[in-house]
Amino acid sequence: MRSFGTAAAMAAAGAIRFALRFLGKGATTLPGKVAIRIAPDFLNEMSRGKNIIMVTGTNGKTTTTHMISEILKKAGYSVGTNVSGANLASGLATVFAEHAPAERAAGRKGIPTAYVLETDEAAFAVTAGRINPKVCVVTNLFRDQLDRFGELLYTRSCIEKGLDATDSKVLLNADDSMIAALRNGRENRVAFFGADEAHMMSNNVTKAAEPATLPSSSDAEYCLKCKVKFEYSARSFGHFGMYRCPSCGDHRQTPDFSAYTEGSTFETGAPLILTGEGARASSSLSIPGAHNVYNAAAAIGACVLFGKEAGDETLTLPFCAEVLSLVRPAFGRMEKIMVGEKSFCILLVKNPVGLDRALTHISEATDVGGVYLLLNSNIADGTDVSWIWDVDFESRKFPDQTYVSGERYAEMLLRLVYSKAVPDTVKSAEMKRSEALFEEALAACPDGKCLYVLPNYTAMLSLRKYLVGRFRLKNYWK
Repeated sequence: MRSFGTAAAMAAAGAIRFALRFLGKGATTLPGKVAIRIAPDFLNEMSRGKNIIMVTGTNGKTTTTHMISEILKKAGYSVGTNVSGANLASGLATVFAEHAPAERAAGRKGIPTAYVLETDEAAFAVTAGRINPKVCVVTNLFRDQLDRFGELLYTRSCIEKGLDATDSKVLLNADDSMIAALRNGRENRVAFFGADEAHMMSNNVTKAAEPATLPSSSDAEYCLKCKVKFEYSARSFGHFGMYRCPSCGDHRQTPDFSAYTEGSTFETGAPLILTGEGARASSSLSIPGAHNVYNAAAAIGACVLFGKEAGDETLTLPFCAEVLSLVRPAFGRMEKIMVGEKSFCILLVKNPVGLDRALTHISEATDVGGVYLLLNSNIADGTDVSWIWDVDFESRKFPDQTYVSGERYAEMLLRLVYSKAVPDTVKSAEMKRSEALFEEALAACPDGKCLYVLPNYTAMLSLRKYLVGRFRLKNYWK
């Protein structure tokens, strides 16, 4: 039974959502913000007794959340999720308010409801205890939005605070030493996901970098306990890998759920092998990129653990693996759109490792017909753009069709010029001309090729708004 305050908050949120959608707006945060203002216990009441999975961490939240949601839908759940990526408390509250009618309708038909909530790390600290999910997934830790979070230990403390406010099962990244260390004191409710060692055979240890390249970005090179530098026997990217502290012996935990590819991670449909709970299943990497091997392992692990907690025998590893091969990219995450005989692909980049992963993918892709980078510095992006100097541009080869825009296009252009990796033909334009530059870049892209667009967050939203009208795409909140 909802309190009077929560009922009033629901009515207000519904009215605001209706008005904003009528005006063509997303209505992804304001309804929830108003609901919490009216009823401070809104999240507590709306989440009580519900089937909920929360996903937090630096990178991979949106894709992992999307994968989990699609698997649960195929398993017969009515799923409420923040598909737009609005992952603060207001965005989570909006999901509960928006999905409530669908939950009631599903209940009348005997259909179970589940909520899969992507959650900002700082928001996780204050919302996890209110929501008390059945499963918490922690993807990874990388430097991101330093003007907001500071260094990684603060971000990690936010996640730790959220975990300690719940009694949920916790799924941690075994290959990220800072995340795996969260097991301490929580051993009885922790499971691990990671990449199989076979997936790391081409890595920074056995495949030495060329002399001109920068060292691999590593945000967690040292043991948290004794401050000694880790030794790696294998590495996938960033600080992920088979690590061991030579002083205290802390080492990479064996994943309960693991994944590896039997082909190139740079092509859609690479064979994917998943293991966990004593089972082994074949799938395919429907969203390319080595980082998506980790997202796939996290999603599979989360669904199997959730199935155990919810008493759902449908959510086995083979079932989840079969559905995973059908999952299409979430908006802005390797999303490819065909335009006649060519295409463009949007890859959100918001920190050094994210951009490095995107550039690695483009360097290996065979369909590159142009690259378009957009850099903004709004609050949602992080106002400090100095992180672009931590990215390895030097070892990349950019096509003749290279373009740069965004509010901070000059800084990005300077970084590219200093790297000596871009051709003299690189073109740039300020943000107000970004749409015209996109049209120019797409026109120059040869038939059969793809224009790869690499924006950070608000640049992506701005570009997406234009593309919705230009190519009749669905809005990002749908």
